[in-house]
Amino acid sequence: MSALAYDIKSSTAVVRAWGGNVKVRLYLHWPFCRSRCAYCDFNTRVASVGYQEAYRTALLAEMGMWASMLGRAGKTIRSLYLGGGTPSCMSGDETAALLSTAAERFGLEDGAEVTVEVNPATWAEDDYARAVFGGANRFSVGVQSLHDGTLRVLSRPHGAEEAMEALRAALDSGARSVGADLLYGLPAGCEGTFLDSLEKLMGLGIHHLSVYALSPGAKTPLARMAARGEVALPEDEAVAEEYLAAVEILVRRGYEHYEISNFCRPGHRCRHNLAYWRREDYLGLGAGAHSKLGGLRFWNERSLLRYLRTIGEGRLPVSGWEVVTGEEAREEMVMLGMRTSRGVSERTVSHSSGRLRELARGGLLDISGGRVKLTPRGMLVSNLLIADLLWS
Repeated sequence: MSALAYDIKSSTAVVRAWGGNVKVRLYLHWPFCRSRCAYCDFNTRVASVGYQEAYRTALLAEMGMWASMLGRAGKTIRSLYLGGGTPSCMSGDETAALLSTAAERFGLEDGAEVTVEVNPATWAEDDYARAVFGGANRFSVGVQSLHDGTLRVLSRPHGAEEAMEALRAALDSGARSVGADLLYGLPAGCEGTFLDSLEKLMGLGIHHLSVYALSPGAKTPLARMAARGEVALPEDEAVAEEYLAAVEILVRRGYEHYEISNFCRPGHRCRHNLAYWRREDYLGLGAGAHSKLGGLRFWNERSLLRYLRTIGEGRLPVSGWEVVTGEEAREEMVMLGMRTSRGVSERTVSHSSGRLRELARGGLLDISGGRVKLTPRGMLVSNLLIADLLWS
């Protein structure tokens, strides 16, 4: 494994170390946004069109490096996810071209899921159709709220009606699945808007919903406003009640609760994200993207400037790597598996059998059919419970 170097020739060691697995998931990172949201600390930035074009050129170059190696090894892409940032900073035609290039260079498996993340402020109706023409069959739309006042607090670059129009366009585009993200645990003055937004989305017939608790990054404008007392964030108990209410509503309306934050109509799970939770192989391209091939995990330069410079020198932009050992792999399997509705095999955590029964009696775990999984209440404290199961 020590042969993993940052040039294209010696990096064929990655493919050799990978072994006989012939399927992989592909993630492409687009790190640009139209504007910064008040709560976000992701690896994104606002940049000029010229800077974005330079990045696209570098991303295509990195794609070519990996395609040459994986092509020789006979690999096939099981799913493709274009995320960010805001990939829809590109036009529908540009997005289609990028997806088509990835499909040509790597080879998409028949029926592969191809997802594009979209911000409602960026695309017109025909952009969705153009992206579908280029291979997209799933859209994930960052709605966050369907109330203008809440969107202003969050510094979102779109209004509620604009988000509704975007969702209608996505649903009419011919894509197989359309999902939306919503935030709960919103600041004072936004009470009730989350559940109301949820009802509106279900009324549209959205196939997939992801709900996340608002958690402002430490150095974000919203976090600083909260620290100064200018914005009041809700107490943990109120946030928990809102989450449980959403779970009850969504399940009652026919949505499957298949992961802590994710719900879908039957047949509309995000297969790409499920692969992460199942520890399948994935290759991430772009600044800051992570990959897992076999027992090897590695990640790219997070800095855009270093990423562009390294690609410009003809080298892979890998900035670090680690080998996942047997015990680390087991712990990771528990941490990721317990996020899903399937949970993990009871044998995996059998060393904690006494604690398992205690947590089940407390309504935090469900133990049945030889498997252990979190209840909705357990999902509220998932990190604590998973640590308890691993190290108690």
